[in-house]
Amino acid sequence: MQVAYSHIKIIVVLAVFFTCAYVAPCSSPEQNKEIKNEDIFANMFTAIKNVKTLRATINTYERIENKVNHTRFAIKVNISPYKAYSKDLDKGIEVLYLQGQKDNEATVNPNGFPYVNLHLDPLGKVMRKDQHQTIGRLGFNYISNILSHSLAKFSDAYTKCVKRDADTVLEGASCYRIELNFPAYTNTKYTVKEKGETVAKLAATYYLSEYQILTLNNISWYDDELDVGQQILLPSAYAKSTILFIRKDNNLPVEIKISDDKGFFEEYCYTNLQVNSTIADAEFKEDYSGYHF
Repeated sequence: MQVAYSHIKIIVVLAVFFTCAYVAPCSSPEQNKEIKNEDIFANMFTAIKNVKTLRATINTYERIENKVNHTRFAIKVNISPYKAYSKDLDKGIEVLYLQGQKDNEATVNPNGFPYVNLHLDPLGKVMRKDQHQTIGRLGFNYISNILSHSLAKFSDAYTKCVKRDADTVLEGASCYRIELNFPAYTNTKYTVKEKGETVAKLAATYYLSEYQILTLNNISWYDDELDVGQQILLPSAYAKSTILFIRKDNNLPVEIKISDDKGFFEEYCYTNLQVNSTIADAEFKEDYSGYHF
């Protein structure tokens, strides 16, 4: 039976995209004035590397064609070995993914028709439809790699591309507000060099968004093999501008807003954040109390 599940959305982020394993001591106002942009990012990258487990609520906003889709998720993640549970708080859809187990498929409770659990490829057309990220990217490593590569790519990035705005407060926590702007951002022609190249592989190689490449070139799917000699457009960086809200107490980016040449592209906001608290193995099983698989 072929069933369309455009409503099945599972985020990663960008991340994509947060933690409390490394906690820096609170600094005084005088020290805050002196901290360098390089140090803020270095502390963030270190904190992300120390993430072991994560619980959070994520509000995701993603531009899909000409509209912005908003979804709220409750997530639980164990980084290594990678285990993830996600629940759409509005639609009740649940996803459980244990990397390398069950033929590397995710178990999905659609909370509706066809009223049975589904076993789906996390990178397949059902689970990736109308979303930017994947269940395999929950946590911070993905966004950390993107930001690290972007900063390394441009000379003098910390002085020319990074701007620290006035500090702010989110959920009662003091945060740095950092903007990364890459004025040279553009879409450039790329010639497919060898057999086997796909949108997914190019995005991984050049630290770009698969969704951007896919839609920019009207390519049908991420894993479709491109023709040798074919010319496509690739963005010169993941984002034209990125706004980060980085908590001072744990050095983690709890809000990330990304724009491309068309304007707003995606945003991920993390609340109720718990990092490196114990998550029992039972919480990554279908029969765990409160789940409905």
